[in-house]
Amino acid sequence: MTYFPQPLACNPATLDGLSAKLVTSHYENNYGGAVKRLNAIRAELASFDWTQVPGFKVSALKREELIAGNSAFLHELYFDCLGATALKPGGLSVAFARDFGSRERWAAEFAAIGRSLGGGSGWALCAWSTRENCLVNHWSADHTHLMAGTMPILALDMYEHSYHMDFGANAAAYVEAFMRNIDWEKANARYASALKQLTSHLAVTSAEVLSNKDKGYVIDVRRAEAYRASQEIIAGATWLDPVKVAQWSGSLSPGKPVVVYCVYGWEVSQSTAAILRTQGVDARFLAGGITDWKAAGLPVQAK
Repeated sequence: MTYFPQPLACNPATLDGLSAKLVTSHYENNYGGAVKRLNAIRAELASFDWTQVPGFKVSALKREELIAGNSAFLHELYFDCLGATALKPGGLSVAFARDFGSRERWAAEFAAIGRSLGGGSGWALCAWSTRENCLVNHWSADHTHLMAGTMPILALDMYEHSYHMDFGANAAAYVEAFMRNIDWEKANARYASALKQLTSHLAVTSAEVLSNKDKGYVIDVRRAEAYRASQEIIAGATWLDPVKVAQWSGSLSPGKPVVVYCVYGWEVSQSTAAILRTQGVDARFLAGGITDWKAAGLPVQAK
């Protein structure tokens, strides 16, 4: 299958501390080269007689296909990370606090991984782990090392071609520039998309919640700021901080089903339900959150 190059996802002229010359060269030469290499390898693979081709040739070329493919795909993610937009409350901001302690601690760890690769080669990646249902930062090298069961959200290219033109050997300054230029709107959209794909089967309707309220827990997991700003809670529900899910999940009675909800039934409740299920809790999330619940005229109570 022919792979077609994707348009450059960022505007190089708007970036802070990363020159348009660097980013354009990176896109055209390194990303473009990976796509051309991937297509050439696939063309050669398509010509094989798989009943006759020697094993060493299969192993070598399939390894090169993996390297070229991941190089192309990770470069696309890298360019999509650039754009310097603000991280809004909810979604990733809650995930950083929950999984790393704070956004600042996440950033310190991610940047440290990047700096550790300076003068060498590889990637620093932030990804959603489908095995542990949390965000993880991990090191990757040679375009071939992705943690099993993860969906990358952010990618920092630490091959020298990504920074040498602007920064020489000063990889640390390049990492700082990358961190200033993250497009958080797109990053949060990737996080939301990953959760939607992985948790859609956990959604329950308002009617299902009403018919089963007495059989289990209904837990309000709106982020603390959103909960404090509200006046109402779903009747019979209890608010628990989603950032501290690891601390309160053990207090739930084994065997009792749980429905969690947030404002709209998006990332906060989806990720909380997924985390609870990792811990053996029969958890689901309310589709539409408290917003749709109230719009339907269903019972709420003052906090």
